[in-house]
Amino acid sequence: MNILLLPTVRRVIARRQSLRRLCTRLSLTTVLIVFPALAAAQSSSPFDSGLASLQNLFTGTIAKVASLIAIVIGGYQFAHGEPGAKKTLAGVAAGTGIAVMAVNILNWLWGI
Repeated sequence: MNILLLPTVRRVIARRQSLRRLCTRLSLTTVLIVFPALAAAQSSSPFDSGLASLQNLFTGTIAKVASLIAIVIGGYQFAHGEPGAKKTLAGVAAGTGIAVMAVNILNWLWGI
C-alpha cells in the first residue's frame, strides 16, 4: 500500500525514528559502560568466601594430616620390604608437596 504522507507527518515519523535510535544508543552505552563499572565496584563475588574455605580446607590441616598418614604408611611399606615401596614414597612426597604447598605455588606463579 503506497500512501502519500504530508511533509509534517514525515517529519514526525523521522523524529520518532531518530528518538528510537537515540534511546537504543543510550541504553547500549549504559550497558557497556555503567554495568561493568558497577560490577567492578563490588568488593567480592558471593562465591569468594566459600571457595576460600575450600582452599583452606584442602591445603590446610586436612592436607597435612593426610600427608602424615601417607608418609607413615609408606614408611611401613619401605621398612617391611614391600615391592614398589620406593615408588610409593616418591609419590607420597610429590603429593604432599603439591597438597601442602599449593597455595604458596599459586602465589608465586600468579599472585593469587
